[in-house]
Amino acid sequence: MKNKLLISVIITAFKEEKTVGKAIKQIISQLPKNSEILVIAPDEPTLSVAKKFSEKDKRIKILKDPGKGKPTALNLGFKEAKGKILVLTDGDVIVEKNSIKFLLKHFENPKVGAVSGKVIYQIPKNSLFYEWAKLSEKVFDKMRKIQDKKNELWHPTGYLYAIRNGLVKEIPSDVLSDDALIGYMIKAKGYLIKYEPKAKVYVKFPTSISDFIKQKSRTRAGFLQIKRWFGFEGRKISSEISVGLKDLFRVYGIRKFHKMLIVSFVYLISWFRAYWLIFRRKSFEKIWERIETTK
Repeated sequence: MKNKLLISVIITAFKEEKTVGKAIKQIISQLPKNSEILVIAPDEPTLSVAKKFSEKDKRIKILKDPGKGKPTALNLGFKEAKGKILVLTDGDVIVEKNSIKFLLKHFENPKVGAVSGKVIYQIPKNSLFYEWAKLSEKVFDKMRKIQDKKNELWHPTGYLYAIRNGLVKEIPSDVLSDDALIGYMIKAKGYLIKYEPKAKVYVKFPTSISDFIKQKSRTRAGFLQIKRWFGFEGRKISSEISVGLKDLFRVYGIRKFHKMLIVSFVYLISWFRAYWLIFRRKSFEKIWERIETTK
């Protein structure tokens, strides 16, 4: 039974009954008949929305996870998915038309183990974090293109990426940056991770200071976890500061210099909070907080 399908799309969600329907619609229109969508969530409101779609299209399957976090939900998906290629995404994002097709073409090369999509941030122009979000979008796009060319890319975006089924069968239930860990595991096995900028995914960026800190400190704590577990330092505060200063001045300029200082300070707080969370060995439940302004 395993791997009889071409594609398994794994959508993980939690309390996303308002967005998961749109996410499913956008994806199902891109899939061939020999594929499936696994919608994995712990809450009934989200599952009930997905169930309505599954009643109309048998390719859509509903799985209830125990509510112990995204890594546990992903492990359930890895166990149940029957596709040769797994496409991983979330219930609160929108995958652009034809994006899955663009991801899949890279797997014609047997050396490719994973392919990352491109993130497009959605954020109001009057938000404190607007310039930061758009700068991050450009920086990550440029960085991934350079790493892709050198075959050095290791970290796919968790909002939209594809992997070969079987390369990752299980991840720790307390991992804080599951996409970074999965990328590291695949790269460590000798496979290439490619970048496909035509595979676009639209993601809401945090608009409140507290949500920004929660999200960024969690992902940075995830990088620190990987360093602790494997000795691999994929990202560090010093390199981010040195690379980003010139771009920050260019984007913000003199007129928005005060805004740049505020956002930069908040970002530094996120890094320091990440170190504190790891040093104090805070529980997964306390670190993984819901980011309300991205829903």
